Amino acid sequence: MTLKPYDKLDDISSSIEACIEDISIWMNSNMLKLNKDKTEFIVFLSKQHVKKTENLCIKEGSSYINSSVSVRNLGLILANTLGMERQVNSYYKSCYY
Repeated sequence: MTLKPYDKLDDISSSIEACIEDISIWMNSNMLKLNKDKTEFIVFLSKQHVKKTENLCIKEGSSYINSSVSVRNLGLILANTLGMERQVNSYYKSCYY
């Protein structure tokens, strides 16, 4: 899903809620369950717009899903600004250990 930098926070929240709801419906139709305790989402933004979604929280059913600053996918750490600091620090930490 694509968001515009000038979108309002309410518009962003409703778009993400709709996307998560679509994922949940698809998972239910394929006999899967969305684990809301472990579910997280990330919004990729420029450094100038990061503050806009800093504490973004989406309601899914009776629980809330919080936005993340970084996520790990197949060992790669993706930051919300697409910076590589966390990935490099992770490699440095494992090499130093």
